[in-house]
Amino acid sequence: MSPLAIIWITALVLIALALGWMSGLIVLRLINERRAGRLAADRRAVVEGLSALLRDVPDAIDALRAYAHRARLMADVLVEFQGLIRGADQERVLSQLREIGLVDVLVARLERGSRAGRLTVLEALSALGGETARQAMRRAIGSPRPEIRMAAVKALADNGNPPSIGRLLDYAVGGELEPSRLYAELLRQVAAADPAAAMKALERADLSPQLRALTLDALGFSGDYQVVPLLIAFAGHAHFEVRTAAVRALGRLQHPAGEGAIGRAMEDESWTVRSAAAEAAGAAGFSRLAAGLDRLLGDAEWWVRFRAGEALFALGVEGRAVLRLAAGSERPLAHRAAELALAEGDAT
Repeated sequence: MSPLAIIWITALVLIALALGWMSGLIVLRLINERRAGRLAADRRAVVEGLSALLRDVPDAIDALRAYAHRARLMADVLVEFQGLIRGADQERVLSQLREIGLVDVLVARLERGSRAGRLTVLEALSALGGETARQAMRRAIGSPRPEIRMAAVKALADNGNPPSIGRLLDYAVGGELEPSRLYAELLRQVAAADPAAAMKALERADLSPQLRALTLDALGFSGDYQVVPLLIAFAGHAHFEVRTAAVRALGRLQHPAGEGAIGRAMEDESWTVRSAAAEAAGAAGFSRLAAGLDRLLGDAEWWVRFRAGEALFALGVEGRAVLRLAAGSERPLAHRAAELALAEGDAT
């Protein structure tokens, strides 16, 4: 066979492969579009069925029975739908869904499938409640996947069965849960329910600086002024992450007793603590700290200067007067930071 013939045959084979590849992609796209269309239609049907339940339409539950075996579909729609209704209406709908066996379907789905699907199922089980659902959520805490474990603990808490602050910290100390945004949210929820227990937990010697900081952050959201002396004490802690959390928490609580600790934190060796102090002074409206904020406008760290400018603008007339003076000064860093704060504040 001549070289030219080999080239032609190779070219034809490549063309055939390309055509086959393109045809496969087109078929796959059509299949996906049809599947998405069917799923959208099924979602509409489930939503209409739930709406009918709310309106007490006769035999409305029968329309949902056909979809009750579709765990992911039902969980997705239920999570969205139950957030829109409250009180007796919500319980009436959830009760009827429990009667058609949806809890058992979701429990079975919790043992398999994608991560996203299992997370949604946990939310749906939390909404449905009942002992079977709670047992399934407790089993999920033993999952090898940390995100599933965290979601299971959160689902139990949302269902009215939160862990104690000690148990929640035990999970993290033992490595069963990883500190995360969701973990921090749950810690805030638990600390708000029992600030005294959260304060006691800070005496534990096995807490890492990160866990200690997260607990202090949670106390800042508790709204309980009894925690202020403790936060002031931790504002002088040896670890900068702990000091940062304590100072932020003091700013969030806005109690006058925290003003001194925040002022001292403005001179901290760690720029993260100085930044938190500036933010806290603005959040709490401590106008007597304006001089300290003016000093931070010239800080070596850009983020500290930025937070100081924000805080001064938030202090109102007095703070903005300080900014205008700094903007007209010959202190280069403070001059630029003040101009930026005034410009951004006026723009908002």
